Amino acid sequence: MQKFTVFIFQNLKLLQPRQLAYHYCINRYLDKIYEKGRAEENVHFLKKQREQLSSLRTKLIKEKEAIRKRMNILDGEIESIKMKNTKREN
Repeated sequence: MQKFTVFIFQNLKLLQPRQLAYHYCINRYLDKIYEKGRAEENVHFLKKQREQLSSLRTKLIKEKEAIRKRMNILDGEIESIKMKNTKREN
């Protein structure tokens, strides 16, 4: 009986490194899956940020154009007022 239990313990010790190797392989595989998922998530958020930045750029460009147009109109009005004032003074 004792020889049998010693035999079992020796075999368990021999099996243990394989189990650790499987455990190590499984952990590496799970880490790869996790990293791939994180990379895909990062790509997704970077795409969303790029879309938001492009929409903000277009809005800013439109606002700048509107401001330039308004400034040109105001410059025209200022010039017309100056012309009226110079005509009055003469």
